Amino acid sequence: MSQSRREALRRQQQAQARAKRTQRIVIVGAIVLAVAVVAVFATIFLSQLNKGGNPVAGSQATPVNATSDSTGIIVNPGTYADGAPKVEIFLDYQCPVCKQFESMHGATLDEMASAGQIQLIYRTMTFLDNNLRNDSSLKAGIGAACADNAGQYSAYHNAVFAGQPSTEGTGYTTQQLRVDFPATAGITGDALSGFQNCYDTKATQSFVEGTNEKASEAGVNSTPTIQVNGTKLDNNTVFSASTDAFKQLLLTTKGNG
Repeated sequence: MSQSRREALRRQQQAQARAKRTQRIVIVGAIVLAVAVVAVFATIFLSQLNKGGNPVAGSQATPVNATSDSTGIIVNPGTYADGAPKVEIFLDYQCPVCKQFESMHGATLDEMASAGQIQLIYRTMTFLDNNLRNDSSLKAGIGAACADNAGQYSAYHNAVFAGQPSTEGTGYTTQQLRVDFPATAGITGDALSGFQNCYDTKATQSFVEGTNEKASEAGVNSTPTIQVNGTKLDNNTVFSASTDAFKQLLLTTKGNG
């Protein structure tokens, strides 16, 4: 092979080697750029989650007056007398019999709670969503828990039952839960803005789902269920009791051990 031929072959081999090195550099650079782009988008996505950008997976909130074990919400925290009976009401906001119970004895419960005669706790359940094929029980529970953070839990709770549809399964509208009921409960101004943000982002959803699960774990399978110091009251007795008789029932029922 001539000298010129060998030189031409050497130059060709060098050119091929340089081309391969350049190709490797381009591939590595593309991979690094792709990883950087994915990291940027992941950072943005997580930032939006933390800001409540995703209404289902946003930051979750526990109501300010939740029980220590997150099984319910205390209506009158810190205002009940030492030794006052612990009255727990298990309810579903779509339950017609719960509305009947509230119509009969809700005002008495509010009165006794305000006077410190009882420690009143509401424990929300949502099982009727499955039965009625909607999500109104959960949404109403979310709204009530958000109203607790706005300082008007009891008033919102009462507004929900007062506005319960006459036909079971109709469910509550967004207008009712987000605008009408908070207005009835007296939630206005900045408190209303905070409430609506809480409701829109479903910030209390995990809490409400938890109260439902804990109630089921406690063996409660129907609503309303009324317990005094852990003792379940007979609903026939509750619904046939006069106001005075109901008060005495709450004040004299012994604990379950």
